[in-house]
Amino acid sequence: MQQVAVVGAGGKMGTWFASYFAQHGLNVSAYDINQKKILKTSSKVKVQESLFECVHNADLVLVSVPVQKTPQVVKECTKNMKDGAIIAEISSVKNKTFKALKKIPNNLRPLCIHPMFGPGASKKVETRMLLVPVRNKKIEVTIVKEIFENANVIVLPNAKQHDKSIAIVLGLTYFANIVFAKVMSSGNNISKLKQVSGTTFSLQSLIAESVLTEEPDLVIALISENAYAKIYINQFLKEAAALAKLTIEKDNKDLKDELVKVKLNMQKSQDLQQSYNRMYEIIGKPN
Repeated sequence: MQQVAVVGAGGKMGTWFASYFAQHGLNVSAYDINQKKILKTSSKVKVQESLFECVHNADLVLVSVPVQKTPQVVKECTKNMKDGAIIAEISSVKNKTFKALKKIPNNLRPLCIHPMFGPGASKKVETRMLLVPVRNKKIEVTIVKEIFENANVIVLPNAKQHDKSIAIVLGLTYFANIVFAKVMSSGNNISKLKQVSGTTFSLQSLIAESVLTEEPDLVIALISENAYAKIYINQFLKEAAALAKLTIEKDNKDLKDELVKVKLNMQKSQDLQQSYNRMYEIIGKPN
């Protein structure tokens, strides 16, 4: 593989992938509907003026556009690609995109992947990559490992399972942290809070602040385009209201029972003490 096309190269992840492929010695064609957004990070990255010019000679076309536009962009790319080329997409919601990949011509090879890292990730460390097989799991896993040399490939059986998992892993996580950030920043001096904070607040505020660096369109897609995210968010709000009610009513017995129940449920699959120790390892402070 010598020629790679990145469609949506003006976005954060598109920029990351264009740079990644260039650093690995590949020739990169970059296209974005807003060409001014493309950062030419290497002489091996050539900005193209049209989608056709970007993809028609590529051995690999990687689509990195907003979730809502991904199925249509995949369709448009495949009209102009050469025989045997790979068409990969990295959307965070797979339902509609997976269906689009299932319909591509047989002379092209599909990859339905989801990089579980952001544009701030190092290009040299192991990367976790989710894969939803479209035609042949074994072949598609092999292709991903060839393209991304340090990839830790995790195979999910179908688009439904992907979206259901991501609804909690990203959708609910982003929603909860945005609410936390909204409360934290509403009339509070954040710098003062950090001065008096301990480990838990330091990590929580760091996560919330990191979430807010994401493009609003991505956050909206994670929350509104994933049907399962809406289900989990509603459950979250219901559980929050129930706990708040116990707190307001000062029903300490029932509140304690709820906390014990949550702890026991979590301990069925997680070593909580190990998680506590891990928290201190992450921040590099002595326990």
